Amino acid sequence: MARTTRSSAKAAAAPTGTDATDTPAANDTTTATAPASKSRPTKKAPASKKRTRADTDTQDDTADTSKPASRSTTKRTKKSAAKEAADDDDDADMADSTSATTPNDASGSAQAQTDAKDATPPKSKTPEPPAKMVSVLKRGAAPVDPLSPHLVSTHQVYVDDQGEIWDAMLNQTDAMNNNNKFYVIQLLHPSKDKNSVSLHVRWGRVGESGSSQDKGPWSPDRAVQEFLKQFKSKAGTDWSNRETMQPKKGKYMWLERAYGDDDEEDNGKGKAKDEDGPRAKTPEPTLGAELLDLASLIFSASLIQAALSEMNYDANKLPLGKLAKSTILNGFTALKGIAEVLAEPNGAKAAEHGGQRQACIDLTNAYYSVIPHSFGRRHPTIIDRPEILKRELELVDALGDMEIANKIMSDSRPRDADGNPVNPLDANMRSLDLKFIDPVARGSKEWSTIADYMTGTHGATHSNYKTSLRNLFRVERHGETENWNNAGWGDLKNGEKMLLWHGSRSTNFAGILKQGLRIAPPEAPVTGYMFGKGVYFADAFSKSANYCHARQSKNIGIMLLCEVAVKPYLELNDSDYYADQNSKNNGKIATKGVGQAQPGEWQDCSDALDREDLKGVVMPKGGLKQLKPPGAWLQYNEYIVYSPNQIRVRYLLMVDMKYH
Repeated sequence: MARTTRSSAKAAAAPTGTDATDTPAANDTTTATAPASKSRPTKKAPASKKRTRADTDTQDDTADTSKPASRSTTKRTKKSAAKEAADDDDDADMADSTSATTPNDASGSAQAQTDAKDATPPKSKTPEPPAKMVSVLKRGAAPVDPLSPHLVSTHQVYVDDQGEIWDAMLNQTDAMNNNNKFYVIQLLHPSKDKNSVSLHVRWGRVGESGSSQDKGPWSPDRAVQEFLKQFKSKAGTDWSNRETMQPKKGKYMWLERAYGDDDEEDNGKGKAKDEDGPRAKTPEPTLGAELLDLASLIFSASLIQAALSEMNYDANKLPLGKLAKSTILNGFTALKGIAEVLAEPNGAKAAEHGGQRQACIDLTNAYYSVIPHSFGRRHPTIIDRPEILKRELELVDALGDMEIANKIMSDSRPRDADGNPVNPLDANMRSLDLKFIDPVARGSKEWSTIADYMTGTHGATHSNYKTSLRNLFRVERHGETENWNNAGWGDLKNGEKMLLWHGSRSTNFAGILKQGLRIAPPEAPVTGYMFGKGVYFADAFSKSANYCHARQSKNIGIMLLCEVAVKPYLELNDSDYYADQNSKNNGKIATKGVGQAQPGEWQDCSDALDREDLKGVVMPKGGLKQLKPPGAWLQYNEYIVYSPNQIRVRYLLMVDMKYH
């Protein structure tokens, strides 16, 4: 599509808020470029919100409404493109109001998937594909702005003698004014000349390439002063205070980025060339067919990007490989504030901002400034409803697991102990550090029993898809059995341990297998979890299958069957955000959310699966029955444990899911 450009005269008219300090000195050399076009006491949920429908916190009624990725795109007319460019003036936060610039590509990048305010969005006939992940090649301590090809191959980020990395990513969102923008500041120098340092900036709307400008070169000391001036102008605080800064209206937030020690591409798409020459030819994988099928799914960079795009996260502005743990925790903290406002509309938190509505707007802006989202040209979605909050919690939680997958793909050395090259998928699976993961033979008693467990507990309300068992693996993670026994769960009586389902996105499973199922951190809001912060399981297969989002992973879902220490449990008919503490206060080790449809009969796993090591662990026998216990309003049972040591992963399933 043809690019649109402004004349230098028009570009010189900087929008309101452009900083005068950006104007270069008379003797400075200033260039502007634009890249190729890219597109305590019990606290329950309010009664009015509890019983709107059964399983209101789950996907029981709409089992996976996510869109599959599509390669089709929708062209825009020149007229609409020009209008969008004009509408984006507020985001054209220029570095230099006196130099010619090229505005953001008017065509923009791929639109984000579905506005979060639509609970069950209609499917587009021509959905736009997720934006492609940018290849980030790092030379030195940090990667040069990957959207400036004229610099990537020749320059590197300046690091001073104290080890300070002069690189900053800033983000700002103002949902009401449809501002959602980024600002990159870097000090760069030629790879072989550290004494000639330039200031490089890039700015624009999140999800688009934006515009860039280079100023200098100068001496290192002068360049540092220019960087400090530019950072304070945009962030409203000193560089030295960036780690403790708070959001300020009209100013950018600093995003902490993790800096690794490797020189490989950070997106996991490939490895850098070996230092001693071109990389050796990649050998064929040695994994068996079943494991190769699994590895290809959980270590797919394209599926990770599609999942992030579907959740509106912009991985190009804050790549997974550069995602600091503190950023994830800051995301949880921002959502915690929103949760407090939603739970107490007239509370102190809402009053601080002048009421619930304004509080939701302000806190949403703060959240999007920490966790970059791409909404295309649409207004950023205000997080003002529990279902939107829950989706954002899912995103922030998933970022940790996806970051692990990304790190494995980029860190795995494709060589064995003897220095011989190995296939990356072999290396990736090895990096999971599992005690074992072995395919179960088709037609075996184990296979048929677990297949029966699937079909027998597929809920009647989940009739919009059918499933079949694709692959089945026995799994054991290092350390789980030791932690289990040290906690005393091996001493539980027969029937107090259950073999239960857990489902998640396929893109989360590298993290799950590497680190295990985990509890949400203290920074996460309790109101985002129906029965408190814990790990959730089900005895109904389809209850957990709905969390696989299989449409985003080639209609293949990945699920776990775990041995879970659950009895004695606290039975609840209503949601209780503090169920973790209340179950403990009642002398219980878990919570059971009581469902209307339940297994009618249970059996010992040692007999059903021919596994002596599962003696005393029970699993359903036969199908679900509409028992409808008094007071039960959930459709299906849920079991929640509050310590990872109550869990032992026993099986991993790959399930083909065919939607009607």
